[in-house]
Amino acid sequence: MRIFHTEWLKLRRCQILLVGVVALALCPLVQYGTQLIMEPELRDPNYDFTHLCANVVWGNTQIFLPISLVMIGGWLIDRENAQDTAKNLLTVPLRMPALLGAKLLVVECLALAFGLYSCAATLLAGAVFDLPGLTLETALPGFAQIVAAACTTGLVCLPPALLFGQLRGAYLAGSIATFFLGYSILFFKSGFLLSFYPFSAALILSGFDMQEYNGATTQPLLSAAGLLFTLAVTALLLASSERWSRRAARPRRTKAKKRGRPARR
Repeated sequence: MRIFHTEWLKLRRCQILLVGVVALALCPLVQYGTQLIMEPELRDPNYDFTHLCANVVWGNTQIFLPISLVMIGGWLIDRENAQDTAKNLLTVPLRMPALLGAKLLVVECLALAFGLYSCAATLLAGAVFDLPGLTLETALPGFAQIVAAACTTGLVCLPPALLFGQLRGAYLAGSIATFFLGYSILFFKSGFLLSFYPFSAALILSGFDMQEYNGATTQPLLSAAGLLFTLAVTALLLASSERWSRRAARPRRTKAKKRGRPARR
């Protein structure tokens, strides 16, 4: 918990945190704006606050949360290499899996905070656009689903954040790769892959009704197995992080200057 507290305090100096703040604020605007730019015959005439909450859950899980969490989590891990502090950490009785595990716990807590922040952004958007159905009875279930989906999506984002964070300077590429992984939900309409695929499993386990949203049939037991598989991959990556610590402790090689031979007299 001491390591976790230290890593959490580092977020105050993390300017990359603004990526998640801006992205999750834009999510309800993008989802409602999609309805406005549609052709009149394609718009949903019964679009209300409940539909907006469902669209925010989908957009957060598919695009905005994967990009934000992997980028921030990867930066938290990569900074030990970028700022050359990994070798100094090895001088204290601190195992690298414990350090990286604390960083991943920060990412999961950040996912929860982003979920609560997304609820506030969705509520503000619903009030500004004066959507019908904005009542306490409809808002609370929608907000609970947004927070639950943020927590499950945070678990799914742990392996890519850990993997790309240990590659020097690769956390930006990791966020782009995770964006494509989240966007791939669109290609699964039913069957084993839709339920087992980690990002769609995060939606299903949060209580998101895929049948009503896009007509897909799901199996919650397969979704639970997919999320457990993701956690197993995370544990495996943590167990193998000792190699990364030994590699980070090696002194960097510098090219020696070529010395010319002294001229003969």
